[in-house]
Amino acid sequence: MTAVVRQAVVADAAAIAGICSTAYRNAYRELLPEGYISRSVAEFYSEPRITADIAPAPPEWFGYQVVEEGGRVLGAAGGGLSGPAAGELSLVYLESAERGRGLGTLLLDRVTEQIREAGGTEMWVSVFLGDSAGIGFYRARGFQPMDTVRATLSREDDHIRSLRMRRPL
Repeated sequence: MTAVVRQAVVADAAAIAGICSTAYRNAYRELLPEGYISRSVAEFYSEPRITADIAPAPPEWFGYQVVEEGGRVLGAAGGGLSGPAAGELSLVYLESAERGRGLGTLLLDRVTEQIREAGGTEMWVSVFLGDSAGIGFYRARGFQPMDTVRATLSREDDHIRSLRMRRPL
């Protein structure tokens, strides 16, 4: 079977929510406080939120992209433009059993293509400090560390930082 990347539809919302929630919890359980993980999953990966975000709202959001094989969604990604020529990759998550097969790269390539088609000449991603797997994934695909910032949803008391990475397109 061959994996296919396509635009997500509302019928994919439950699968996307499940994959993103589980992958987020698994990826960061050793790195981030449980309260932060729970806040983030509730904010970004609930099924109602995913359903609302399925539809593209260009240029800021191109909608979810999914990778499927044999009719089963195995992963999701999304991004959009954050400025006139700057794209932002918001997420790439896969079912844990599907990692290491190149599916994340397929999803990244699709979002990169969307950003390029919309006039983007550079692409950015935020990765939690200490996420060596994530940082390694993006470095291997041409992203370079640029700055550290306070992570989205981070409060003053939890001091969670993200590494901002960039690559030219």
